Amino acid sequence: MVHQHGCGQVGDDVTFTERAFVGFAGNPNVGGCLVVSLGCETIQGQRVAQLISGRGQRVEFTGIQLMGGTVKTVDDGRARVNRLNELLALEDRAAASFEALMVGIETSRATLDRAFAIADAALAAGARAVIAVSETYGGRREVERVRYGERASSRLAAVEHAGDGAEQHVGLAGAGAQVIVSIREGWQAPVGCAIAPVVAVAGDQAMYEALEDDFDLGPSASADEILQRSVAAFNGERTASERRGARDFILRRIARTM
Repeated sequence: MVHQHGCGQVGDDVTFTERAFVGFAGNPNVGGCLVVSLGCETIQGQRVAQLISGRGQRVEFTGIQLMGGTVKTVDDGRARVNRLNELLALEDRAAASFEALMVGIETSRATLDRAFAIADAALAAGARAVIAVSETYGGRREVERVRYGERASSRLAAVEHAGDGAEQHVGLAGAGAQVIVSIREGWQAPVGCAIAPVVAVAGDQAMYEALEDDFDLGPSASADEILQRSVAAFNGERTASERRGARDFILRRIARTM
Protein backbone atom coordinates (compact mmCIF):
# COMPACT_ATOMS: atom_id res chain seq x y z
CA MET A 1 0.00 0.00 0.00
CA VAL A 2 1.09 3.56 -0.61
CA HIS A 3 2.24 5.16 2.65
CA GLN A 4 3.34 8.53 3.92
CA HIS A 5 6.96 7.66 4.77
CA GLY A 6 10.19 6.83 2.98
CA CYS A 7 13.79 7.66 3.84
CA GLY A 8 12.92 9.79 6.85
CA GLN A 9 11.97 7.10 9.39
CA VAL A 10 14.28 6.24 12.26
CA GLY A 11 14.39 4.01 15.36
CA ASP A 12 11.34 2.05 16.40
CA ASP A 13 9.25 3.53 13.59
CA VAL A 14 11.36 1.61 11.07
CA THR A 15 10.62 -1.65 12.90
CA PHE A 16 6.92 -0.80 13.25
CA THR A 17 6.54 0.00 9.55
CA GLU A 18 8.39 -3.10 8.36
CA ARG A 19 6.28 -5.35 10.58
CA ALA A 20 3.14 -3.56 9.38
CA PHE A 21 3.99 -4.22 5.72
CA VAL A 22 4.78 -7.88 6.31
CA GLY A 23 1.74 -8.51 8.50
CA PHE A 24 -0.63 -6.65 6.17
CA ALA A 25 0.60 -8.56 3.12
CA GLY A 26 0.27 -11.87 4.96
CA ASN A 27 -3.38 -11.35 5.91
CA PRO A 28 -5.66 -14.27 4.88
CA ASN A 29 -7.68 -11.89 2.67
CA VAL A 30 -4.62 -11.28 0.46
CA GLY A 31 -4.03 -13.77 -2.35
CA GLY A 32 -0.69 -12.30 -3.42
CA CYS A 33 1.21 -9.02 -3.34
CA LEU A 34 3.63 -6.92 -5.34
CA VAL A 35 6.31 -4.98 -3.45
CA VAL A 36 7.36 -1.80 -5.28
CA SER A 37 10.53 -0.07 -4.09
CA LEU A 38 12.37 3.07 -5.11
CA GLY A 39 15.59 1.39 -4.07
CA CYS A 40 17.15 3.64 -1.45
CA GLU A 41 14.52 3.70 1.30
CA THR A 42 15.35 3.04 4.93
CA ILE A 43 13.11 -0.03 4.71
CA GLN A 44 14.43 -2.04 1.77
CA GLY A 45 11.80 -3.51 -0.52
CA GLN A 46 13.73 -6.68 -1.29
CA ARG A 47 14.02 -7.48 2.42
CA VAL A 48 10.28 -6.84 2.88
CA ALA A 49 9.51 -9.15 -0.03
CA GLN A 50 11.68 -11.88 1.49
CA LEU A 51 9.95 -11.54 4.86
CA ILE A 52 6.53 -11.71 3.20
CA SER A 53 7.58 -14.82 1.32
CA GLY A 54 8.71 -16.31 4.64
CA ARG A 55 5.10 -15.99 5.83
CA GLY A 56 4.06 -18.32 3.01
CA GLN A 57 2.56 -15.54 0.89
CA ARG A 58 2.87 -15.22 -2.89
CA VAL A 59 5.01 -12.16 -3.54
CA GLU A 60 6.62 -10.39 -6.48
CA PHE A 61 9.14 -7.54 -6.34
CA THR A 62 10.04 -4.68 -8.66
CA GLY A 63 12.14 -1.56 -8.11
CA ILE A 64 12.28 1.81 -9.85
CA GLN A 65 16.06 2.20 -9.64
CA LEU A 66 16.55 -1.49 -10.40
CA MET A 67 14.43 -1.31 -13.57
CA GLY A 68 15.85 2.01 -14.74
CA GLY A 69 12.87 4.28 -14.24
CA THR A 70 9.16 4.64 -13.54
CA VAL A 71 7.72 3.62 -16.93
CA LYS A 72 9.71 0.38 -17.04
CA THR A 73 8.73 -0.34 -13.44
CA VAL A 74 5.02 0.12 -14.18
CA ASP A 75 5.25 -2.27 -17.13
CA ASP A 76 7.20 -4.82 -15.08
CA GLY A 77 4.79 -4.48 -12.16
CA ARG A 78 1.76 -5.06 -14.37
CA ALA A 79 3.32 -8.22 -15.77
CA ARG A 80 4.03 -9.50 -12.27
CA VAL A 81 0.51 -8.73 -11.07
CA ASN A 82 -0.87 -10.59 -14.09
CA ARG A 83 1.19 -13.64 -13.09
CA LEU A 84 -0.21 -13.48 -9.58
CA ASN A 85 -3.74 -13.23 -10.93
CA GLU A 86 -3.15 -16.28 -13.13
CA LEU A 87 -2.11 -18.28 -10.07
CA LEU A 88 -5.16 -17.09 -8.13
CA ALA A 89 -7.44 -18.07 -11.00
CA LEU A 90 -6.33 -21.69 -10.60
CA GLU A 91 -7.70 -21.87 -7.06
CA ASP A 92 -11.23 -23.00 -6.26
CA ARG A 93 -13.39 -21.17 -3.74
CA ALA A 94 -14.56 -23.25 -0.79
CA ALA A 95 -16.83 -22.54 2.15
CA ALA A 96 -14.90 -21.72 5.32
CA SER A 97 -15.92 -22.88 8.76
CA PHE A 98 -16.88 -20.33 11.37
CA GLU A 99 -13.76 -21.32 13.30
CA ALA A 100 -11.71 -19.85 10.44
CA LEU A 101 -13.00 -16.34 11.16
CA MET A 102 -10.93 -13.86 13.16
CA VAL A 103 -12.79 -10.66 14.06
CA GLY A 104 -10.61 -7.61 14.67
CA ILE A 105 -11.99 -4.92 16.97
CA GLU A 106 -10.90 -1.29 17.06
CA THR A 107 -11.10 0.26 20.52
CA SER A 108 -10.51 3.32 22.64
CA ARG A 109 -10.59 3.73 26.41
CA ALA A 110 -14.29 4.56 26.16
CA THR A 111 -15.21 1.51 24.07
CA LEU A 112 -13.01 -1.23 25.56
CA ASP A 113 -15.80 -2.90 27.54
CA ARG A 114 -18.04 -3.00 24.48
CA ALA A 115 -15.17 -4.42 22.44
CA PHE A 116 -14.76 -7.31 24.87
CA ALA A 117 -18.50 -7.97 24.71
CA ILE A 118 -18.17 -8.37 20.93
CA ALA A 119 -15.10 -10.57 21.41
CA ASP A 120 -17.02 -12.75 23.86
CA ALA A 121 -19.85 -13.15 21.34
CA ALA A 122 -17.32 -14.20 18.68
CA LEU A 123 -15.64 -16.70 21.01
CA ALA A 124 -18.99 -18.17 22.07
CA ALA A 125 -19.86 -18.73 18.40
CA GLY A 126 -16.58 -20.52 17.75
CA ALA A 127 -14.67 -17.71 16.02
CA ARG A 128 -11.54 -15.91 17.18
CA ALA A 129 -11.09 -12.27 18.17
CA VAL A 130 -8.27 -9.76 18.33
CA ILE A 131 -8.59 -6.35 19.98
CA ALA A 132 -6.38 -3.32 19.29
CA VAL A 133 -5.29 -1.12 22.19
CA SER A 134 -3.32 2.12 22.04
CA GLU A 135 -1.01 1.23 24.93
CA THR A 136 0.27 -1.87 26.72
CA TYR A 137 -2.74 -3.98 27.59
CA GLY A 138 -3.23 -4.01 31.34
CA GLY A 139 -6.77 -5.30 31.63
CA ARG A 140 -8.17 -8.01 33.84
CA ARG A 141 -8.73 -10.44 30.96
CA GLU A 142 -6.08 -12.98 30.01
CA VAL A 143 -5.19 -12.41 26.37
CA GLU A 144 -2.30 -13.13 24.05
CA ARG A 145 -0.29 -9.93 23.67
CA VAL A 146 0.70 -9.30 20.07
CA ARG A 147 3.13 -6.74 18.70
CA TYR A 148 1.97 -4.38 15.93
CA GLY A 149 2.09 -6.22 12.60
CA GLU A 150 2.56 -9.71 14.05
CA ARG A 151 0.15 -12.62 13.70
CA ALA A 152 -2.10 -13.66 16.59
CA SER A 153 -2.11 -17.38 17.34
CA SER A 154 -4.65 -17.72 20.16
CA ARG A 155 -8.43 -17.40 20.17
CA LEU A 156 -8.31 -14.06 22.01
CA ALA A 157 -5.48 -11.58 21.53
CA ALA A 158 -4.67 -7.89 21.94
CA VAL A 159 -2.46 -5.88 19.59
CA GLU A 160 -0.53 -3.50 21.83
CA HIS A 161 0.62 0.03 20.92
CA ALA A 162 -1.69 -0.04 17.90
CA GLY A 163 -2.39 3.69 17.72
CA ASP A 164 -5.86 5.03 17.03
CA GLY A 165 -8.60 4.58 14.45
CA ALA A 166 -7.33 3.52 11.02
CA GLU A 167 -3.85 2.96 12.51
CA GLN A 168 -5.38 0.15 14.53
CA HIS A 169 -6.85 -1.39 11.38
CA VAL A 170 -3.33 -2.00 10.03
CA GLY A 171 -2.36 -3.74 13.27
CA LEU A 172 -5.53 -5.83 13.31
CA ALA A 173 -5.07 -6.90 9.68
CA GLY A 174 -1.47 -7.82 10.47
CA ALA A 175 -2.70 -9.96 13.34
CA GLY A 176 -4.85 -11.90 10.88
CA ALA A 177 -8.30 -10.28 11.19
CA GLN A 178 -10.45 -10.87 8.09
CA VAL A 179 -13.21 -8.50 9.26
CA ILE A 180 -12.71 -5.38 11.38
CA VAL A 181 -15.31 -3.92 13.73
CA SER A 182 -14.82 -0.18 14.10
CA ILE A 183 -16.55 1.18 17.20
CA ARG A 184 -16.63 4.93 16.67
CA GLU A 185 -16.87 7.43 19.50
CA GLY A 186 -19.66 10.00 19.36
CA TRP A 187 -18.10 12.58 17.04
CA GLN A 188 -16.05 10.23 14.87
CA ALA A 189 -16.89 9.48 11.23
CA PRO A 190 -16.33 5.96 9.85
CA VAL A 191 -13.16 4.83 8.06
CA GLY A 192 -12.38 1.84 5.86
CA CYS A 193 -9.47 -0.55 5.35
CA ALA A 194 -7.61 -1.51 2.19
CA ILE A 195 -7.83 -5.30 2.58
CA ALA A 196 -10.51 -6.07 5.17
CA PRO A 197 -14.20 -5.16 5.29
CA VAL A 198 -14.92 -2.73 8.12
CA VAL A 199 -18.17 -2.95 10.06
CA ALA A 200 -18.60 0.64 11.22
CA VAL A 201 -20.65 1.09 14.39
CA ALA A 202 -21.76 4.65 15.20
CA GLY A 203 -21.15 6.01 18.68
CA ASP A 204 -23.79 8.73 18.58
CA GLN A 205 -27.37 8.71 17.27
CA ALA A 206 -27.12 12.19 15.74
CA MET A 207 -23.93 11.26 13.89
CA TYR A 208 -25.54 8.01 12.73
CA GLU A 209 -28.56 9.85 11.35
CA ALA A 210 -26.31 12.40 9.62
CA LEU A 211 -24.17 9.67 7.97
CA GLU A 212 -26.49 6.67 7.96
CA ASP A 213 -25.29 5.44 4.55
CA ASP A 214 -21.67 5.45 5.77
CA PHE A 215 -22.29 3.37 8.90
CA ASP A 216 -23.29 -0.27 9.06
CA LEU A 217 -24.96 -0.14 12.48
CA GLY A 218 -26.24 2.45 14.90
CA PRO A 219 -25.07 3.11 18.47
CA SER A 220 -27.68 0.81 20.02
CA ALA A 221 -26.51 -2.31 18.14
CA SER A 222 -25.89 -5.28 20.43
CA ALA A 223 -22.75 -7.41 20.45
CA ASP A 224 -24.68 -10.23 18.75
CA GLU A 225 -25.97 -7.89 16.03
CA ILE A 226 -22.44 -6.61 15.41
CA LEU A 227 -21.14 -10.18 15.20
CA GLN A 228 -23.91 -11.17 12.76
CA ARG A 229 -23.00 -8.22 10.54
CA SER A 230 -19.34 -9.26 10.73
CA VAL A 231 -20.20 -12.80 9.66
CA ALA A 232 -22.21 -11.42 6.73
CA ALA A 233 -19.16 -9.40 5.66
CA PHE A 234 -17.00 -12.51 6.01
CA ASN A 235 -19.40 -14.29 3.64
CA GLY A 236 -19.10 -11.54 1.04
CA GLU A 237 -21.84 -9.03 1.86
CA ARG A 238 -20.36 -5.59 1.22
CA THR A 239 -19.99 -3.17 4.12
CA ALA A 240 -20.65 0.56 3.91
CA SER A 241 -16.93 1.31 3.62
CA GLU A 242 -16.59 -1.13 0.71
CA ARG A 243 -19.58 0.36 -1.09
CA ARG A 244 -18.08 3.85 -0.96
CA GLY A 245 -14.56 2.64 -1.82
CA ALA A 246 -12.87 3.62 1.44
CA ARG A 247 -9.41 1.99 1.45
CA ASP A 248 -7.57 3.79 4.25
CA PHE A 249 -4.00 2.74 5.07
CA ILE A 250 -2.42 4.76 7.89
CA LEU A 251 0.74 3.67 9.65
CA ARG A 252 1.27 4.19 13.35
CA ARG A 253 4.12 6.61 13.96
CA ILE A 254 6.06 7.30 17.16
CA ALA A 255 8.64 9.90 16.15
CA ARG A 256 8.46 12.90 13.84
CA THR A 257 9.20 12.10 10.20
CA MET A 258 12.22 14.04 8.92
